[in-house]
Amino acid sequence: MRRIAWIIPIALFFASACHSNSTNTADNNITDTVTSIEFDKKTYSFGEIVKGQIVEHTYFFTNTGNIDLIIDEVDPSCGCTTPEWTKEPVKPGERGKIRVKFDTQHQSLGNKTKQVAVYSNTIPSRNLLQFTAQVVGE
Repeated sequence: MRRIAWIIPIALFFASACHSNSTNTADNNITDTVTSIEFDKKTYSFGEIVKGQIVEHTYFFTNTGNIDLIIDEVDPSCGCTTPEWTKEPVKPGERGKIRVKFDTQHQSLGNKTKQVAVYSNTIPSRNLLQFTAQVVGE
């Protein structure tokens, strides 16, 4: 019985020591794998667009962190929007771009608001870009 009484405090000590080390390691791993991104502007207005036109806009961003920024995916909110983006890693302090093409061919007339989700090795890992347009008839 005495043996068990001194084993329990020792086991608790080792368990807490292991937990604090794993937390510090996880914190270090996060700072080694994430960076930060800053967009010049996250919103854009095309204004009036005649139905059937394809228009495009380029969003520019800067890697404001300490490691390479990697854009994993750019996901538009609908099939009417086609993104292209900087595929190679963006070094700290350098700039990249995301170009979106908006095809109004199958859009109804009126005001439109579309979003583009940008997934990268940043915190937060998802950033939203948005554009608006008013689709008009000829």
